[in-house]
Parts: sequence; C-alpha cells; structure tokens
Amino acid sequence: MPPFNRLEVLILKYKPQITNILIYILLLLTLNSCVFFQKDSPLTEKEYIAGYPLSLTFTRKIEKIYIYDSNGKLIYKYEGNPILSLKLPYIVNSNIKVEFYESESNRHYINNINVIKPKIVFLLYGGADNNLDYIGNSEDYKDPLTNNLDYFFNYDINEIRNSIKKSTTPIVTIILADRQNIDDYFLFITNFNGYKELKFSTENFGYEKELSSASEDTLYKFINDFTIKDSNIIKILDIWDHGNGWKDESKTLKNEAIKPKLIVDDNGSYLKIKNIQNVLKKYKNTYNQKINMLLFDACNMMSLEIMYEFRDLTDYFVGSVYSIAAFGFYYNFFHDLDLNNLEYSLLYNLIENYRYYYSSIYPLKYISLSAVNLNEFKNIWDKLEYTNNISDTQFLYKNSDSAYVSEPTDMIDIIKLKIDNETLSNYINNAIINSIVKINGNILNNYSGIGMMFEDIFNKSLYDDYKALDFYTNYKNWIETTWKAIILENAD
Repeated sequence: MPPFNRLEVLILKYKPQITNILIYILLLLTLNSCVFFQKDSPLTEKEYIAGYPLSLTFTRKIEKIYIYDSNGKLIYKYEGNPILSLKLPYIVNSNIKVEFYESESNRHYINNINVIKPKIVFLLYGGADNNLDYIGNSEDYKDPLTNNLDYFFNYDINEIRNSIKKSTTPIVTIILADRQNIDDYFLFITNFNGYKELKFSTENFGYEKELSSASEDTLYKFINDFTIKDSNIIKILDIWDHGNGWKDESKTLKNEAIKPKLIVDDNGSYLKIKNIQNVLKKYKNTYNQKINMLLFDACNMMSLEIMYEFRDLTDYFVGSVYSIAAFGFYYNFFHDLDLNNLEYSLLYNLIENYRYYYSSIYPLKYISLSAVNLNEFKNIWDKLEYTNNISDTQFLYKNSDSAYVSEPTDMIDIIKLKIDNETLSNYINNAIINSIVKINGNILNNYSGIGMMFEDIFNKSLYDDYKALDFYTNYKNWIETTWKAIILENAD
C-alpha cells in the first residue's frame, strides 16, 4: 500500500478544522436562503398597542406571512402576491410572533412583536341612523370651529382626531358608526408611535352590513369585542344619539306610537335605559370589571333617577339635564391629561371644553353638563329616603320654557334636597368632578346640574315610565308619601 502524499497527510492532520469550516460555509449559505434574519428584518413594527387592529408594514415585498398568538396558535396566514403592508380586522391584545418570507430572495424571518397596553380605551357608540346624520344648507349647520359644512357626526370625529394627535397619553378609540346617509363602519384611532387610524366595514368584524344601534345585542357585542379585559385600563363608553331621559321606559312594543328615545335607528326602534343597564350588568358579571365611565352625548340624560340605574355598574357618569345641541360634546379633552389622575383630569377637561364651546364658540343661553363620581354617592343613596324638605322651589328645568325641548318632567336640582334643616350639598359636591349650569345666559355655580323629577305626574300615564325604574322600586314608599307631598305643595 503506497504511503500517503503530503496533501493527504495535511487533510488527515487538519480534518476537524476543515470539517468545521465546511459546516460554517454551509450554514451561511443556508441562512442566506431560508433562515430568519432578525437584524435585517423588513418588518417595521417591533411593538404594538393592544386594542388596535393588526397593521403590519414591510420595507421589502413579502409573499408569505404566518401570525401566531402568544400560545403558538396560528391565527392568520397569507400566501399570495407580494405585498408591502397588511391590515387585518383582528384586534391584538397579547404578544404575537410573525413569520414571513421575502418574495425575491425567499429569505425567512421570525419576528416577535410585544403588545403594549393603552392607558385609555374610548368607545364611541354612534347612533346616527336618524336625523342627526344630516348636512344642512345654511350657516347654522356649519362647524363653528372650521366653517366647513359636513355631517354632525363627522364634526365630532374630527375633534377626536385633533385632540388625540396632541395627546401624550396612549389611547385607543373605537367608533361604531351607525349612519343614515352613508354605509355603516368602524373607525379605529390611536396615537401610539404616531397618529394612526384604520377604517373597516362592519362586516369585516362579523356584524351585519346595516347596524342596529338600537339593539341591546349590538351594544353588548360592541363593548365585549373591543374592550381590553384589564382592570388597569380606563374603559369609557360614550353613547352618541338622541335622548329623552326615562320617558317611555315602560313601553314594550317597538311600533307603539311613541316618540323614540335614546338610541334611535331608521326603523323607529329605541334602546331603553333598562337595555343599557342589562348590557353593563352582563359585562360586569362576565369579567368582574366595570366600564369605568358612562357618557351620554344625548339630550336629557342627567338625573338622579338615571344615575341610580347605573350606580353599581360604572364609576363615573356624565350627562346633561338639557337638550344637547346637534354639535354635541366638544371632543377636545384627550390631551393635556394628568397621568397621575387620568380619570379625573379627562372628565374635568370634558366639562371645561363643553363650557368653552357653548359659551365662546357656539353660545347658548341654556346648557348643563355634569361629571359625577358614582362611588361617592353612597351616602346620598342612604340618606335620600330621609329627605323631607327642599331649600327653595327654583327649577333646574321647566318644560313650559321654550328653550327646553324634551325632558319628561320639570326638575329640581338635587342640591336643594334637605333632611330637616340640613342640606345634602356637602355629600353632593364631594361627588361632582366638574359641572356647568347656565340658565337664561346666567351661570349658576351653586348648582350640581343633576335633576330630579319635580312635577305632579302621579295620575298621568308618564308615571308608568317612572315606575319602571329601579329608583322607583327601591324608594317607592318615600316617593309615594314624603316626596309626593313636597311636590304637590310646591310644584306648579
């Protein structure tokens, strides 16, 4: 057997090193074609905000995408023509893994995206399938801020956009738009890593093309689908539509010849206070969490009786005793918030912006809006049945005045309630975050803006609606004796 030549000797001598080098070269070649490149990934998103639809952008074209949830379950896949962006009707509330392939090089990437939770989730339930979805043809319908002519609902959306753009607080806003003159849709807005918004059809999220915002099922599905089930996140539900207090609360038939109230759609359906109460109760019982704030951008929804219906279902309540102009809230309250006291500062700003708008931008002689901490009302609920007097008979709201439109009865401000010679004002003032009451152009700083039925309706059909409230059920003896006697003695 001939001896080894020099080359063979060298190969035998350095065989381990040569083997490692070959393996390394093969590894490089493999990585170049199909193994993930984290550093050079074309995916621009490294983190994402919870509650916002998944939207991915790439710096190079991608042809295959696989998305996995935090448990490794495949939740979406795309295998098609090369794309540079992907917008999905899928709400991301936990970390995800994105696996994808470049279209030209076929390079393979796996990126993990961390989901960041917002401080606030703002749900606007827009019941505009009625005469509020209207573009007028006169100066009276122009936006007082921009002098543009548009739908009333669009004015409010633009105000939300402008305020969120200026906010440093991480916010996700979800708008359900039940429209009359255009197709219904969902609009998502956030200020996370810069201002963003996405618009989807209702069918993209499993709703009917034509929404019925007057449906209890629709309202529950909306808050169930789009809230983040985390008690550290402030959850706000703003109901935008017509309102009429507790009127028609006892009515049961859809097609009764009654004035539709609260949430109204084009079929004349309406959503009663009891329906909204059922929705918030179901949400609380299911998740052991409350919707933190309940706002009514709707007429005549602030009264002691209505607040009582939601006393255990939300922490904060906002509404007006009076009719709210078609321009609605001034949605300029999402910026300049106190991060150490977000709830208080947002609600305080809401009232201040309302005060400013209807005093300086679009002046009105009669306005009210109050933000109340319902958790501070426990003493008032406990003491109410001992109330046996009032300080005076000046009305907060009186239907005989042409400036008042649709509150079911005359109302007195609860700041006037007394137990013997002691007023309840200290308890009430402690519960009010901010309020504005203007009657005939005069601001009344000593008023709470919280009304209470103060009219002889005891032998009228309207009394049936009042009796349909939990408030009446639990205070029946006091209402039928003490309060009735005070009303009959003092009311017109």
